[in-house]
Amino acid sequence: MSEPSSPQRFAPIALWRVASRLLITLFGLFGEPQELAFRHTIVRRDYKLMCNWLRTVEALFRQLLVIEASHYAHEATTAKPRAAAKRQRREMTFADQNPDAWRVSFCTVMARAHENGSARLRRACGAERCAPTGPPPAPYLAPTTFHSAWPLAERFEALLRVHNDPAPYAKRLARRLYANPASVDSIILEPPELQHRIDPEPHASIAALVRERAPTFKHDSS
Repeated sequence: MSEPSSPQRFAPIALWRVASRLLITLFGLFGEPQELAFRHTIVRRDYKLMCNWLRTVEALFRQLLVIEASHYAHEATTAKPRAAAKRQRREMTFADQNPDAWRVSFCTVMARAHENGSARLRRACGAERCAPTGPPPAPYLAPTTFHSAWPLAERFEALLRVHNDPAPYAKRLARRLYANPASVDSIILEPPELQHRIDPEPHASIAALVRERAPTFKHDSS
């Protein structure tokens, strides 16, 4: 992972270094994208932990991209609408040892939790109503569930690409925000874990910059 020193960065380099350290922590915990992809499957416990960390790091990167994108707001107003590209079907392959060839995208909306407390409660109540009467069954070990590691590996790789060259992603985000300025409120959402995984000072600095730069799109789109 290269040092975030590209001249096309507009957010303070100190904040990008905070993102770098968080990304290094992510890779230190779970491995590089190709290492994760090589595993093919992961158990549910590890999958949930990875998703939690991914949501945290992705949220920080989205906030930095909003700051970056605000500097392309004027460029977005003068850009001509793009014609919809005709999609062609083709066979997709996935080589875990070659992440540079993966087709990945960075999601600018925070992923929702898989299931909230109300849903779990309804399911538990339904199971209780349908439970047979009589003595309780003998205890048993719950089956281990597995999840594909490839989607997570692709999200890891997308984060790495945004870190190494944020400009294309920021320009794309600027066009999106110019078309729909209100969407910035959902883009800058963050999970509560973020404020505990970075120091208070950079967390406050990023929040202040986002509040300062987010209205840029609303102003330019009027």
